[in-house]
Amino acid sequence: MSTVQLVGGILAVRLTRFERVGGLLGDLDVPLAAVVSSVAVPDGLRAARGLRAPGLALPGRVKVGTWRGRAGRSYVAVRRGPALRLRLRGFRYDTVLVSTPDAERLAAAVRPSKPGPDAEPIAPGTREVTFTSGPLTLVGTLTVPARQPRGAVLLLAGSGPIDRDGNHRRLRLDIQAQLARALDDAGYATLRYDRRGVGASDGEFLRAGLRDNLDDAKAALAALRAETGLEPRRTFLVGHSEGALLAASVAAAEHDLGGLVLLSCPARTGEQTLRWQAERIPATLPPAVRALLRLLRVDLAAKVRKNHAKLRATTTPVARVGGVSVNALWFREFLDYDPRPDLARTTAPVLAVTGSKDLQTPPEDVVAIASAAAGPVETVVVDDVSHILRSQSGALTLRSYRKDVRRPVDQRLAQLVLRWLDQRTDARNP
Repeated sequence: MSTVQLVGGILAVRLTRFERVGGLLGDLDVPLAAVVSSVAVPDGLRAARGLRAPGLALPGRVKVGTWRGRAGRSYVAVRRGPALRLRLRGFRYDTVLVSTPDAERLAAAVRPSKPGPDAEPIAPGTREVTFTSGPLTLVGTLTVPARQPRGAVLLLAGSGPIDRDGNHRRLRLDIQAQLARALDDAGYATLRYDRRGVGASDGEFLRAGLRDNLDDAKAALAALRAETGLEPRRTFLVGHSEGALLAASVAAAEHDLGGLVLLSCPARTGEQTLRWQAERIPATLPPAVRALLRLLRVDLAAKVRKNHAKLRATTTPVARVGGVSVNALWFREFLDYDPRPDLARTTAPVLAVTGSKDLQTPPEDVVAIASAAAGPVETVVVDDVSHILRSQSGALTLRSYRKDVRRPVDQRLAQLVLRWLDQRTDARNP
């Protein structure tokens, strides 16, 4: 195994002969001044992601070489067991991942100090940032406007393996990227990030629960505040779907937020929300499909209830339901989660917006949000807007999503968010 040790202001990585030959790598000296973040990961083999170019990978035993992925170019020399991951800036590698039994101590020793209140304002522009959530390193995009920011906004995406821009591998929603551009134009700094196990972020998506996602959102908020240095009440949360639930939960414990925007946020338990969906979606299916379901005597609502019972009976993070591996831990936590108690502890101002053609979140739940929240609330139901925040003509349907995403996020909704944020920040101007 390679050896890793601190020598003055250098982290010295010394490979074995096997590692040098197999990975086509040389020893490495990392200046501590290049370290952006450092974290100990429990299993180096699992943490190594991307494409080998070039290097050696023996399944379950060793990975050594140069790996390339969304996080950039990585120097990798890992076996099973603890490893040290460094994110770097201004160095020939973007990431270093090396196995060492001393990972925890080394991670703490080379971790850069957080900027203090007297730190210089962050430079404008767009750049990649990393932050830690427990043992994981998450990666996102920080955008800072050219002028002094009016405020800072954390963008929280909906459910599923969603990247920082709001995209799923099968559907490019692009919600967070479009909102970030609109907010940048309006003078707001933004942070959006890859969910754990997605894009450049560590972790395994299928093993993440709703509470894990909440921990990540809290860590992202802390990172945004540290990066921008703005006063807490100029910091806002803008969440969509599950991201809105996370925003409500974060805000319940944060009493110095500027406010939160809840886009397509339910105000009932996850189980009630999923049953509501199951009762309405069949009517939107093509006539031939509805006829086939009747012929086969398939009751979608009953099938959903049956799947919920199966999920509740599971005890592992991942389980197979209907022949498909699902993140069972997330479902167990989501089924029981009700945002209303968290909203009752939220004193920050709230804007709740849902589209009238939302088939995944009940539009009428904006009323329940207004009743539950402890602080001031503004609610809007935008005509002819679906769950993916696009305008939708004709009858309610999920089938037009692939066509709808070719259009941008509905401008009425985007302008609502910007107007509301401007009102909050204008009110704080001296």
